[in-house]
Amino acid sequence: METTGFSIGKESWALLREEPLYSARFIDRAGTDELALVVRVESLEWFLEMHPPVFLDLVSWRSPRGAWVVIVSYQLHPSFGGTKDGSFYVNPRQEAEAELLHKLTHQESLVVVFLSEDCESHYTSKVMLDPQVVMTWRQQVEEIKHGLKGRGVVEEHDEEFAAAVCELSMHEEG
Repeated sequence: METTGFSIGKESWALLREEPLYSARFIDRAGTDELALVVRVESLEWFLEMHPPVFLDLVSWRSPRGAWVVIVSYQLHPSFGGTKDGSFYVNPRQEAEAELLHKLTHQESLVVVFLSEDCESHYTSKVMLDPQVVMTWRQQVEEIKHGLKGRGVVEEHDEEFAAAVCELSMHEEG
Protein backbone atom coordinates (compact mmCIF):
# COMPACT_ATOMS: atom_id res chain seq x y z
CA MET A 1 0.00 0.00 0.00
CA GLU A 2 1.11 3.48 -0.76
CA THR A 3 0.55 6.17 1.84
CA THR A 4 -0.99 9.43 0.70
CA GLY A 5 -1.42 12.97 1.95
CA PHE A 6 -5.20 13.07 1.58
CA SER A 7 -6.80 15.18 4.30
CA ILE A 8 -10.37 15.40 5.55
CA GLY A 9 -12.13 18.64 6.45
CA LYS A 10 -13.51 19.33 9.93
CA GLU A 11 -17.13 19.05 8.75
CA SER A 12 -16.47 15.60 7.32
CA TRP A 13 -14.70 14.47 10.51
CA ALA A 14 -17.77 15.47 12.52
CA LEU A 15 -20.07 13.46 10.23
CA LEU A 16 -17.78 10.43 10.22
CA ARG A 17 -17.81 10.30 14.03
CA GLU A 18 -21.54 9.55 13.82
CA GLU A 19 -21.17 6.69 11.33
CA PRO A 20 -21.31 3.11 12.63
CA LEU A 21 -18.08 1.11 12.54
CA TYR A 22 -17.26 -0.33 9.11
CA SER A 23 -19.58 2.08 7.30
CA ALA A 24 -17.76 3.37 4.27
CA ARG A 25 -18.43 6.73 2.62
CA PHE A 26 -16.92 8.78 -0.16
CA ILE A 27 -15.23 12.05 0.74
CA ASP A 28 -14.71 14.53 -2.07
CA ARG A 29 -12.15 17.29 -2.06
CA ALA A 30 -14.00 20.02 -3.91
CA GLY A 31 -12.01 21.70 -6.63
CA THR A 32 -9.72 18.70 -7.08
CA ASP A 33 -9.87 15.31 -8.77
CA GLU A 34 -9.31 13.65 -5.40
CA LEU A 35 -11.82 11.22 -4.01
CA ALA A 36 -11.41 8.94 -1.02
CA LEU A 37 -13.27 6.09 0.57
CA VAL A 38 -13.33 6.60 4.34
CA VAL A 39 -14.25 3.97 6.93
CA ARG A 40 -14.09 3.83 10.73
CA VAL A 41 -12.60 0.59 12.03
CA GLU A 42 -12.00 -1.05 15.41
CA SER A 43 -8.26 -1.31 14.92
CA LEU A 44 -6.06 0.38 12.31
CA GLU A 45 -3.45 -2.35 12.75
CA TRP A 46 -5.81 -4.90 11.18
CA PHE A 47 -5.49 -3.11 7.84
CA LEU A 48 -1.82 -2.09 7.73
CA GLU A 49 -0.47 -5.19 6.00
CA MET A 50 -3.51 -6.12 3.93
CA HIS A 51 -3.37 -5.73 0.18
CA PRO A 52 -5.82 -4.80 -1.04
CA PRO A 53 -7.58 -3.88 2.19
CA VAL A 54 -10.85 -3.14 0.39
CA PHE A 55 -12.75 -4.36 -2.65
CA LEU A 56 -15.27 -1.98 -4.19
CA ASP A 57 -18.07 -2.51 -6.70
CA LEU A 58 -20.70 -0.29 -8.25
CA VAL A 59 -24.09 -1.39 -9.58
CA SER A 60 -26.91 0.76 -10.90
CA TRP A 61 -30.64 0.09 -10.57
CA ARG A 62 -33.59 1.91 -12.06
CA SER A 63 -36.94 1.88 -10.34
CA PRO A 64 -40.12 1.22 -12.34
CA ARG A 65 -40.82 4.98 -12.03
CA GLY A 66 -37.46 5.87 -13.58
CA ALA A 67 -35.43 6.89 -10.51
CA TRP A 68 -31.81 5.75 -10.63
CA VAL A 69 -29.96 4.39 -7.60
CA VAL A 70 -26.25 3.60 -7.61
CA ILE A 71 -25.32 0.94 -5.09
CA VAL A 72 -21.71 1.05 -3.94
CA SER A 73 -20.81 -2.19 -2.22
CA TYR A 74 -17.57 -2.83 -0.42
CA GLN A 75 -15.69 -5.60 1.34
CA LEU A 76 -13.04 -4.82 3.92
CA HIS A 77 -10.33 -7.42 4.43
CA PRO A 78 -8.80 -7.09 7.90
CA SER A 79 -5.89 -9.27 9.02
CA PHE A 80 -7.94 -10.30 12.06
CA GLY A 81 -11.49 -11.64 11.96
CA GLY A 82 -13.73 -12.09 8.97
CA THR A 83 -14.45 -9.89 6.02
CA LYS A 84 -16.60 -6.85 6.79
CA ASP A 85 -18.94 -5.73 4.07
CA GLY A 86 -21.66 -3.25 3.39
CA SER A 87 -23.13 -0.91 0.84
CA PHE A 88 -24.39 2.62 0.47
CA TYR A 89 -26.45 4.47 -2.10
CA VAL A 90 -25.51 7.37 -4.34
CA ASN A 91 -28.07 9.62 -6.02
CA PRO A 92 -26.89 10.49 -9.53
CA ARG A 93 -29.48 13.32 -9.72
CA GLN A 94 -27.74 15.25 -6.95
CA GLU A 95 -24.93 17.32 -8.38
CA ALA A 96 -22.42 16.56 -5.61
CA GLU A 97 -23.08 12.82 -5.74
CA ALA A 98 -22.93 12.81 -9.56
CA GLU A 99 -19.51 14.45 -9.21
CA LEU A 100 -18.41 11.62 -6.86
CA LEU A 101 -19.41 9.08 -9.49
CA HIS A 102 -17.58 11.02 -12.19
CA LYS A 103 -14.40 11.17 -10.11
CA LEU A 104 -14.59 7.48 -9.19
CA THR A 105 -14.97 6.41 -12.80
CA HIS A 106 -12.02 8.52 -13.94
CA GLN A 107 -9.40 7.33 -11.43
CA GLU A 108 -6.69 4.71 -11.69
CA SER A 109 -6.54 4.34 -7.93
CA LEU A 110 -8.64 5.13 -4.90
CA VAL A 111 -7.46 6.69 -1.67
CA VAL A 112 -8.73 4.70 1.32
CA VAL A 113 -8.69 6.33 4.75
CA PHE A 114 -9.10 4.05 7.76
CA LEU A 115 -10.16 5.99 10.85
CA SER A 116 -9.74 4.72 14.37
CA GLU A 117 -12.94 4.09 16.28
CA ASP A 118 -12.57 7.40 18.15
CA CYS A 119 -11.51 9.26 14.95
CA GLU A 120 -8.32 10.39 16.68
CA SER A 121 -5.93 8.61 14.32
CA HIS A 122 -5.99 7.30 10.79
CA TYR A 123 -4.12 5.28 8.22
CA THR A 124 -4.30 6.32 4.57
CA SER A 125 -3.46 4.11 1.63
CA LYS A 126 -4.01 4.01 -2.09
CA VAL A 127 -5.56 1.01 -3.83
CA MET A 128 -5.15 0.46 -7.56
CA LEU A 129 -8.44 0.01 -9.43
CA ASP A 130 -8.85 -2.60 -12.17
CA PRO A 131 -9.11 -0.62 -15.44
CA GLN A 132 -11.72 -3.03 -16.89
CA VAL A 133 -13.89 -2.69 -13.78
CA VAL A 134 -13.60 1.10 -13.90
CA MET A 135 -14.61 1.03 -17.58
CA THR A 136 -17.74 -0.99 -16.67
CA TRP A 137 -18.56 1.56 -13.95
CA ARG A 138 -18.04 4.40 -16.40
CA GLN A 139 -20.43 2.78 -18.90
CA GLN A 140 -23.06 2.44 -16.16
CA VAL A 141 -22.70 6.09 -15.19
CA GLU A 142 -22.99 7.13 -18.85
CA GLU A 143 -26.16 5.03 -19.19
CA ILE A 144 -27.57 6.75 -16.12
CA LYS A 145 -26.72 10.20 -17.50
CA HIS A 146 -28.51 9.32 -20.71
CA GLY A 147 -31.50 8.04 -18.71
CA LEU A 148 -31.62 11.26 -16.68
CA LYS A 149 -31.80 13.61 -19.65
CA GLY A 150 -34.78 15.90 -19.15
CA ARG A 151 -34.98 15.18 -15.41
CA GLY A 152 -33.85 18.05 -13.23
CA VAL A 153 -30.92 18.02 -10.84
CA VAL A 154 -31.99 18.07 -7.19
CA GLU A 155 -30.25 20.11 -4.53
CA GLU A 156 -31.98 18.92 -1.38
CA HIS A 157 -34.06 15.87 -0.50
CA ASP A 158 -35.11 13.79 -3.51
CA GLU A 159 -38.44 12.03 -2.87
CA GLU A 160 -38.12 9.89 -6.00
CA PHE A 161 -34.69 8.66 -4.94
CA ALA A 162 -35.86 7.99 -1.37
CA ALA A 163 -38.82 5.98 -2.67
CA ALA A 164 -36.55 4.05 -5.04
CA VAL A 165 -34.13 3.20 -2.21
CA CYS A 166 -37.07 1.99 -0.11
CA GLU A 167 -38.35 -0.11 -3.00
CA LEU A 168 -34.88 -1.49 -3.69
CA SER A 169 -34.41 -2.40 -0.02
CA MET A 170 -37.70 -4.31 0.00
CA HIS A 171 -36.74 -6.03 -3.26
CA GLU A 172 -33.33 -7.09 -1.84
CA GLU A 173 -34.96 -8.49 1.32
CA GLY A 174 -37.58 -10.45 -0.64
